[in-house]
Amino acid sequence: MLKAAIGFFAGIAVCALLFFGARAVIPVFADDSPTSEDPSLGLAGLLPDIEKIYKESLTMPFKKAESKITDPDIAAYYRELMETTGLTGE
Repeated sequence: MLKAAIGFFAGIAVCALLFFGARAVIPVFADDSPTSEDPSLGLAGLLPDIEKIYKESLTMPFKKAESKITDPDIAAYYRELMETTGLTGE
């Protein structure tokens, strides 16, 4: 039982040393100084614009439906409805 307790606490000590040792070697805080390189060159620049993709996927079916309407009165009503609900994408 004593060996298990000593091994347990020794394992905790080793893990703590590894954690704090890695923290000293690996930078964990972002550098916000103006001398840092251009942020568009970082990993965030590689991510797609999710908001733009979402808005486009939401409004595209309504724009396609609007292009198929031939009656001018219905087209005007549909355009007004899209502008009122904010689905024009503009």
